Amino acid sequence: MQMTEKLERQAAELIRENGWIPENSRVLVACSGGPDSVALLHVMKRIGETTGFTVGAAHVDHMLRGEESAEDARFVRAMCAGLGVPFHGTAIPVGDIVRREGGNVQDVCRVERYRYFGEIMIREGYHVLATAHHADDVMETVLMRLSRGTADAAPGIPASRKFGKGLLVRPFLLSERREVMEYLEAHGLPSRLDPSNLKPDYTRNRFRHRIVPLIREENPGAARRIAEWDLARREDEAYLAGRALEIWEKISEPLPDGGLAVETEAFSRVPSALQRRLIPILLDYLYLSDRHPSGARLESLILSQLTRTEGSGSVDLPDGCRLEREYGRAIFRKTGPDESGSAGETRLPAGRWVTAGEGVRLFWSDRKMVPEPESAPGREVLYFGEEAAMPPLSVRTPQAGDRILLPNMAEPKKVSRIFIDGKIPRSRRASWPVVTAADGRIVAVPGVRYGRGFTRDGRAGGPYIFIVEQAPEAKRGGHAQEETT
Repeated sequence: MQMTEKLERQAAELIRENGWIPENSRVLVACSGGPDSVALLHVMKRIGETTGFTVGAAHVDHMLRGEESAEDARFVRAMCAGLGVPFHGTAIPVGDIVRREGGNVQDVCRVERYRYFGEIMIREGYHVLATAHHADDVMETVLMRLSRGTADAAPGIPASRKFGKGLLVRPFLLSERREVMEYLEAHGLPSRLDPSNLKPDYTRNRFRHRIVPLIREENPGAARRIAEWDLARREDEAYLAGRALEIWEKISEPLPDGGLAVETEAFSRVPSALQRRLIPILLDYLYLSDRHPSGARLESLILSQLTRTEGSGSVDLPDGCRLEREYGRAIFRKTGPDESGSAGETRLPAGRWVTAGEGVRLFWSDRKMVPEPESAPGREVLYFGEEAAMPPLSVRTPQAGDRILLPNMAEPKKVSRIFIDGKIPRSRRASWPVVTAADGRIVAVPGVRYGRGFTRDGRAGGPYIFIVEQAPEAKRGGHAQEETT
């Protein structure tokens, strides 16, 4: 079978096997103008003609590359005209949004892009959004998450998910990048190249250009094998999550005051594979949020309490929650906003810059959510895991008796002594920021010393990144303030 027919057949089979696109549906294809999305638009148009659905294309100019990105939009519009496909396009000033509201450029691009896609689907009556992620994208994602220790049961990319009132699908997920490129060549289809995809600044690009080729030398079909493995893991996870929910309803009890009780003896009898899946359900209930605290250290802490069937104890949890265990029950309650935190403590939101002193800015995030930062004067970049600092992080000014456990030290060191060693002027010490973890421990004195488990080596570091920026003349303190301009 010719390669051009193979790519189309693989996409058609995935669509048919999953029942993604009923007859008479309208499908919106996200098209950047790059090779993958050009091939997807062409393939979806051909499949739609034989199976009874219609196709449109949506393009977003993020306005980050000037005339070059504007030309991408003109290219996609012209291609759609040639195919007889409706074109929907817009330009979004991502740079202005980041300067005004903060955040990571790639994250803002993604949020704004999908927001526009959702608007078009509602306004124009599209039922399905199709994106061009393929097996190589899955392999890169799996490798990045496994190497960082952030992988869940299925660490790659789902083949489909809900999107607003419709569905997002990825018809190329079991096809490889080489198959896409051969399809374009066979059909004489031009495409655009985004130069940022070649820069080694971004983690994905380094994996794509340095690590993936080595794996492909060992097995040219590795990308498809990994994508198939990830899809199988997702089927397993869906079943186990369903079983966990059934068990949860049997061993937990909502309390009249809004708390939650869990029978520890019943919990301890649950297989460990399902115990781990009960913790996210518990956190969802307790925090009533899609972005509740998480992490291996927090889950391990809760598991250790729920599997104890004798004695009593209590543990403070992030965001003012508390676990109290007695008489074979673990009671979870919300005790008040940040009740367990220190006076004057301010939460450091993940993924946003915060001013924590005159001329001092702080930033932390899950590494998979941000590109690797470039070196710059006055900038310190460190990496850490949950054993060093369980998120979320907070910042406050120093208090009497504060101590921090430094690398290669058996006992914590007084922060006051660290200021002396660091030659911080006495007039600035009282307002100098210190960073605390979810359990209240001081983990960093920004610009001076960092706690055990923090490292500047990105290859040896954990799944979180911590960045400190100081103006050249600034070693001055102040109050923390989230940047909004």
